[in-house]
Amino acid sequence: MDIKVGFVASPRDIVINSKEDRDALLARVDEFLAAATGTLKLEDAKGAVTVLVREQVAFIEVGAA
Repeated sequence: MDIKVGFVASPRDIVINSKEDRDALLARVDEFLAAATGTLKLEDAKGAVTVLVREQVAFIEVGAA
């Protein structure tokens, strides 16, 4: 599934292709966005890890499973 992340100070966004369970991912994203600070680690299908900093994330869009 594709995860699109938009950033506060950038007109560009990134797309991460993940194999993580959709429901588990949505729970982690909800917790991350509800917090004022913190980080979220997302692993793509090839094993690369992206670390997101809460203060810089504007939105996260989770695609269909």
